[in-house]
Amino acid sequence: MSDNYLHLVPSDPRWQPDAAAAEKAVEIARPLFPQAEHVSVEYKEGVTFFDAGANTESIHCAFCGSDLEDWWGGAMDEAAASDFTDLAVVTPCCGKSTSLNDLRYVWPAAFGTCALTVVNPAATSLDADQLQGIEQAIGSPLRVVWQHL
Repeated sequence: MSDNYLHLVPSDPRWQPDAAAAEKAVEIARPLFPQAEHVSVEYKEGVTFFDAGANTESIHCAFCGSDLEDWWGGAMDEAAASDFTDLAVVTPCCGKSTSLNDLRYVWPAAFGTCALTVVNPAATSLDADQLQGIEQAIGSPLRVVWQHL
């Protein structure tokens, strides 16, 4: 059996909401996904990679659009060796400084220390107004990651 997850990850990988903001965001998200198995804010010990799982198609440079899949694995291994404390990279294609978090993931992915997670949401989209309401409640811009495992 496969599962689907919606992870709403703060844009700043190290930012976390306080308990009241997290609960308010869950209160807003829960009725948007009435068939979901579970809706909660998950806090991680350190920076974690929230990927799209089987949805992942490709990884590209945010500047020139070059395919970075061959290079990306080594860059991830290097960042993982320091528990993702440093996400800074220089792209091999155009030599620009950026972050692993700011590469263009097709389907989107994100790094973070927490995420509002919806387990088996029975939905495949979140409209801009819905996202904005959750962002206002939690107190941060969010990256939307649809994961299929």
